Amino acid sequence: MEYTTLGNTGTTVSQICFGTWRFGMQSGGVVETDREEAHDLLDTAWDNGINFIDTANVYGNPNGLSEEWIGEWLADHDREDVVLASKVYFPFDGWGEPGPNDSGLGRKHIRTQIEGTLDRLDTDYLDLYYIHRWDENTPIRETLRTLTTLVEEGKVHYLGASTMAAWQLTKALWTADVEGLERFDVTQPMVNAAQYDEVADYLDVCADQDLAVCPYSPLAGGFLTGKYDRAEDGSVEAPDGSRGSLDEMFDEWYTTEQAWDVLEAVEAVADEVDATPAQVSVRWLIEQDRFTCVPIVGARTPEQLEENVGAVEIELTDDQFGRIDEARQLEG
Repeated sequence: MEYTTLGNTGTTVSQICFGTWRFGMQSGGVVETDREEAHDLLDTAWDNGINFIDTANVYGNPNGLSEEWIGEWLADHDREDVVLASKVYFPFDGWGEPGPNDSGLGRKHIRTQIEGTLDRLDTDYLDLYYIHRWDENTPIRETLRTLTTLVEEGKVHYLGASTMAAWQLTKALWTADVEGLERFDVTQPMVNAAQYDEVADYLDVCADQDLAVCPYSPLAGGFLTGKYDRAEDGSVEAPDGSRGSLDEMFDEWYTTEQAWDVLEAVEAVADEVDATPAQVSVRWLIEQDRFTCVPIVGARTPEQLEENVGAVEIELTDDQFGRIDEARQLEG
């Protein structure tokens, strides 16, 4: 494993982050990753040098299962060796039916949820705490003041922002600077080789402000692994049990004309460097040069996770990187 500094922070993380959103999640009535499988995956991540683990208070059914299972696993490891990230915003059902203040980024909800997160993870602090979405009903000043207090109390080391518009991220950074509050150091948008242009303005802000980018869905929901075929009618032929077969929105989210062009370029490069399409896709993100990029991979099996880790062992030439980049800009 190779390691990198997380943007403008003083924390060093593995070049790949392990995402745990599948822990306890149900798709089509099927539990994607159960407790035993979760612990096996965490062991595999650790054995392969991954020290950066991403979760959220709402991962799992009921919410909180992902954090609980990580906390159980963490009890057998040195907390100081692990970089933990979690999130807050969405309604939390882990304590029953959410009430009127059990969502959003108001002071009451944040203060309640950080205590629950720390309890489930069985830790005194988070290395990184993301706002999971933008809250249109709470002034960003209130949110940042509350998060700043968590940093001052030692419950959180750094702040992060997930999916939002570029202007919202800019407003948050401006507010932090003007008010003398903690600012976001890390972002978590959905970015992959097939889906990049939609968040181009957001990434421009990250590059300008020296924010680390930890993209989720780096393989476009598995599309960039090359395991999907295109039917004559243009639809996706998905293997049984894959995300494409379980998620009704898969085609709409991931399989654009541009995505098929990118997949073709990725597969060609994979053949040239003796790697898998998944490894090339993850490597393409790691090699972004405008900002620190640490992809979040969420494998179903230890074998898939080990394959993804193999991305740190390959290198792309400027020509190979550029051909994938150019494929994103082709008209389908």
